[in-house]
Amino acid sequence: MSLQEEIEQRAQEIHTDAYSMSINEAVAMYTEGDLDVHPEFQRIFRWTLEQQSKLIESIFLGIPIPPIFVATRKDGVWDVVDGVQRLSTIFRFMGVLTDESGAIDIPAPLKAGEYLDALQGTVYSAEPFDDALPANSFELDDAQRRLFKRARLDFQIVQKESDEQAKYDLFQRLNSGTRLSEQEARNCLAVMLDATFSRWIDSLAADEHFSNVMNISDRQHDEAYDAESVLRFLAITEASGEERQRMGDVGEFLTQSLRKFIADPDFDRSFQEARFREIFAALDDALGSDAFRRHDPQRDRYSGRFSVSAFETVASGLARHWDGWRALDATERSHELQRLVPTVWQDPTFIQRAGGGKAAERRIPWMVEIGERIFSRP
Repeated sequence: MSLQEEIEQRAQEIHTDAYSMSINEAVAMYTEGDLDVHPEFQRIFRWTLEQQSKLIESIFLGIPIPPIFVATRKDGVWDVVDGVQRLSTIFRFMGVLTDESGAIDIPAPLKAGEYLDALQGTVYSAEPFDDALPANSFELDDAQRRLFKRARLDFQIVQKESDEQAKYDLFQRLNSGTRLSEQEARNCLAVMLDATFSRWIDSLAADEHFSNVMNISDRQHDEAYDAESVLRFLAITEASGEERQRMGDVGEFLTQSLRKFIADPDFDRSFQEARFREIFAALDDALGSDAFRRHDPQRDRYSGRFSVSAFETVASGLARHWDGWRALDATERSHELQRLVPTVWQDPTFIQRAGGGKAAERRIPWMVEIGERIFSRP
């Protein structure tokens, strides 16, 4: 197929439209549920107060703001694909933004702008937040509020007739330059695909036993590495041998696995959750934070931090043979885990294939094979 033919074919898959509306109209759409800015995104994208103040200043000065990209859902609601923080900042300033629980996100007084020093301490309206605002804050007057409400925002709309994957691909492209980890971007995609799946993954990542055995750094937690590890566990456990062998880029493999789980009506979340929680409770009981740390056979001790290779080996091996493991008495199961987990670090294939510098797509199939072999006979 020639370049021109590909251009013409792909161009037909995405239908877009441009629309301009006042801030007041956008607020009405938001409060009536016709514009979804996904409160789950706000944790990931939240701007500093200085950034928020700069946007409000730009609106007052008439400085052009980049267009906001939205995708039309089947129910007609506009999903915000790019522009969450621009809209969230505006709605928060006006006192209408709600968080994940549905509570109003109380606005904070603005900082001084680059051109408008008098923005310092400004709020849109003091009511009904009087008790929560500093004493030195002050509100806009009626004329200033009208000026702000009448300012216009440009929207680029991906129509619902577009290819189903269009808005997710658009999201990835538009946010490729932002400071998001791969999993943070993947979490946003999950929210747009199925917010219940995203919340389910978060609930597993927050499991007390899982947190204890993972022993990850604060930075990794901030970058959603715990949620990525939950998805990695599910993906490598559920993938067939052939799928693992041809997985290619691991980030794309995890993203495709996420999409597959959400789209598959036979993906049993209840079964997956029960097995997940049982496995990590057993590992926590037997080894605690040592479960995925390097074992030194000479000193018979664990050291270092979390090892993703050990995680892939131990967790997947247990998952693929969990029926046998869960049938054991709890004391016997802990004893067997304490005996077998150290042998992972002595396995010749593990020594050769694991560790830094090894491409994940070439490492993971071997880790799963080792885990299946070592943990097959509890």
